Amino acid sequence: MKTGTINIRLPQACRTSEIVRATLIVASLCLLTLLPASTAFAQKKYSRTFPARKNITITLSNRSGAITVEGWDKDLIKISADMEAPAAKFTPVIDANGITIDVVRDNQGRVDVGSVNFKISVPFDSSVYIDTVLGDLTVNNVTGETVRAHVNSEGNILLTDIRAKAVMAHNIMGDIFFDGELLSGGIYTLQSNSGNINIRIPQNSSFYLNAVAPNTREITLGPFAGSGLSYIGDKRKVTGNVGNARAIVSIVNLRGSISFIPRK
Repeated sequence: MKTGTINIRLPQACRTSEIVRATLIVASLCLLTLLPASTAFAQKKYSRTFPARKNITITLSNRSGAITVEGWDKDLIKISADMEAPAAKFTPVIDANGITIDVVRDNQGRVDVGSVNFKISVPFDSSVYIDTVLGDLTVNNVTGETVRAHVNSEGNILLTDIRAKAVMAHNIMGDIFFDGELLSGGIYTLQSNSGNINIRIPQNSSFYLNAVAPNTREITLGPFAGSGLSYIGDKRKVTGNVGNARAIVSIVNLRGSISFIPRK
């Protein structure tokens, strides 16, 4: 007895259904494979609050990312951070003087570290020392002894509503804006290699000025024009006293402008 071969042919609709099912399975597997990669790029968040006494100092050293420090009327320090993957590690260190965050130190030896964007609230009378390799720095509404903002490469520096006796702002590429009061005996130093430096201070300010813009010669005195200040060196430099010269203002901008703006 001969055994014959039976050929069963699926209807066209059934074959189409099988193809669709197989396609969906492959797509699902691909999605599962890609999911960890997409999750790795998600931001991680950090938020903590610490008690603080009066006249504390906050010191923050970052590798990359924006930093904003704002004064508030609480005896607390609130630190919030958004960390891009691969997430950096950092541990705030509290001592009698204040709080220190050192992202550079805490990630030493790690080549691939994502940016960390900080937002920090501190008591009004805090001193602020912040620096980053890359990123914008903002300090607002503080009255502590010192404000120091330093960008090692590219980033804007914005200092607003500042009433400190010592202010230092320095970047390589980017704008610098200082808005505040000059205190008697205070020293205010602003320096950029490339960018615009704008200073907004009260018109009744008293200070000694040394401003240099060697390449552009763009120094605009605004409300202080004709108040005892003199252009020298083919307008590359402005020096002189305004009022009783109770503060010292030193500004250097190698390839950008310097402008004074009246503050009401």
